[in-house]
Amino acid sequence: MIARTDEDAADGIVGRVLEWARRRPDVRAVLRTGSRARRDGTVDAFSDHDIELYTTDPDRYDSGDWVEELGPVVVQVGLEGPWENPARLVFFEGGVKVDFQVVPAARLEKLAAEGLDELHERGYEVLWDRDGATAGLPEAGGTVVAELPDAEEFAEVCAEFWFEVAHLPRCLARGELWVAKSRDATTKELLECVIEWHALTRRGTGHDVWYGGTRMRRWAAPGVWERLPGTFGGFDAEDALRAARATADLFAELAKEVAEAHGLPYPHKAEQAIRPTLETVPALGDDPGRTRP
Repeated sequence: MIARTDEDAADGIVGRVLEWARRRPDVRAVLRTGSRARRDGTVDAFSDHDIELYTTDPDRYDSGDWVEELGPVVVQVGLEGPWENPARLVFFEGGVKVDFQVVPAARLEKLAAEGLDELHERGYEVLWDRDGATAGLPEAGGTVVAELPDAEEFAEVCAEFWFEVAHLPRCLARGELWVAKSRDATTKELLECVIEWHALTRRGTGHDVWYGGTRMRRWAAPGVWERLPGTFGGFDAEDALRAARATADLFAELAKEVAEAHGLPYPHKAEQAIRPTLETVPALGDDPGRTRP
């Protein structure tokens, strides 16, 4: 746990949140997570504030009206948080972004009794505590141990990747570039998953791979980042198919290394059947079921 500093209290949005929290009897504590809490050198001028409000009445915050009390809002989005809690993602005037999680106060007792979850284990700060509710929280270790896939999860990711890639030539033949780009975006999400597993395979499960590809340049295995530009194409059929081939090449190479290292089955048959279809944009009249010589 990192204690709040006077500089934090003076910081505009943090100061306003703490002043607001003190006036709310239901709010017992305010914590901050994310890069601003870890202080590991990753924070920059564009880093969000990830703030957790622990309250005895989370339902009170289902709507976003309370956010307006913290300062002029440009735009905000309401979501359900990871603990089925209200969450508000907010841009305030001046460009400050805050991701709020409104969390049942009882969760503090759970964290104290059962240990920190992955988010808090990476690092957290107690910005304010009304009555000592955070006193029992363990210190954050700063790192987490990631899990590599089992055979079922690995097979599902590989199958979905080749399933999505197989659609691209068909979409391009029809001139459905938007649909092709949408399918391609899914393949990139699956590629990201394999890049994470590959990094963990090379560097160990204690290696920190960030959520959503954040800071991938830093954590991906050597040589991976340099190949990513080729996996993105323009809004035309030929370049989209070229990028699909590059995506398939990288996915297959990394997935096979992960499979070999951990004794997992890789779908060679699917790859062998689908790869030839990525060579050229088919004519709309082509019959994909026709037996080829």
